[in-house]
Amino acid sequence: MKVLLATEVYPPRAGGAGWSIRALGLALREAGHQVRVLTTSPGPTDLDGLDVRRLRAEGRKRLAVPRAFARAVAAIDTDVIHAQHSLSALGCLAGEGAARVAVTVRDHWPVCFWSTRISRGALCPKCGILPMTLCVEGRVKARAPLSLAAIPYMWGDLREKRQALARAGATLAVSEAIARELRGAGLPRVEVVPNVVDAAEVRALAEPPSAVPLPERFLLFVGKLEENKGIRFLVPAVKKSGTRLPLVVLGEGTLAHALKLEAASSGIELHLRGWTHREDVLRAMGRAEVLVFPSLWPEPLSRVLLESLALGTPVAAMDTGGTREIFGDVESGLLAPDAAGLGDALGRLLGDAGLRSRVREAALTRAQAFSPAQLIPRYEAVYRRLA
Repeated sequence: MKVLLATEVYPPRAGGAGWSIRALGLALREAGHQVRVLTTSPGPTDLDGLDVRRLRAEGRKRLAVPRAFARAVAAIDTDVIHAQHSLSALGCLAGEGAARVAVTVRDHWPVCFWSTRISRGALCPKCGILPMTLCVEGRVKARAPLSLAAIPYMWGDLREKRQALARAGATLAVSEAIARELRGAGLPRVEVVPNVVDAAEVRALAEPPSAVPLPERFLLFVGKLEENKGIRFLVPAVKKSGTRLPLVVLGEGTLAHALKLEAASSGIELHLRGWTHREDVLRAMGRAEVLVFPSLWPEPLSRVLLESLALGTPVAAMDTGGTREIFGDVESGLLAPDAAGLGDALGRLLGDAGLRSRVREAALTRAQAFSPAQLIPRYEAVYRRLA
């Protein structure tokens, strides 16, 4: 089958979503399908031997990117189009062939203008006049009441995205948590198909020595240094655990300076390494005593956590969004309801070698649920239905 993956994010420089899309493309190719990737992300056109077409979208991103995808898709011979993000979905669903388009929803873009469900450093319950008034403060570069003029545009943007998504032949949520949001927004034909993780590839990449200097024993955080990733909870959780292990942080963002100040005032040894190549992220993850995951936003289905399963890395995580679905009903990670609980969970893992060993074994077993062997047949069933 000829499958076109359309996405605005894709490696070599990408976050978890981009690497998840790459993993899907490689697994589909391994299963015998002809895979082409269409993306506005810069990079080589033959990454991993896949046919990657890099589009240029000139002009305002919100308008230019969907138009670029719409033009390109119309000229490509393919059996199925699988859009991976909001703007690529808008472009792929603009033409007459929307019935053969599958859309994977990887975050909250159909229900939140900012795609995070975070407002002023806290979880936003849902959209409405008052919550959206709070949302624009600090984000829209105009003073009230001029900033409030953005609210009708935000409403219209969400309405347009939902109307487009309703035309898709299939809407795939990466977790049941995302699926519940979509169903609650009135979107039809929502089904859950998680991200693919090739555990063998992850382990092979993690085996060589890291190019990033690492302490002998350490805690690890991987991700953007932003509000939605719970950066303000990271140092308090480490402090509450009572550990003296250094904290290695791989990521960059607007809260980097605040993190450094808080770590220094709390007496925590911080190794802030900034943005890091994926191979070295995996190598650090495979060597960490515990991965700390303090996310505030409702995590759709974190690739960091999926890859931690594949490596058997013990995890202490906030119980948000689809995170519980990653660990399942087995003890493959410890979940906490808040920052204090996260510190307690971290302390339990660090203080009990037997618990860490059991978590490692359970994680390696749980990773099989996200393998290509388990998930590619589910994607193929969707594609056959659409084609």
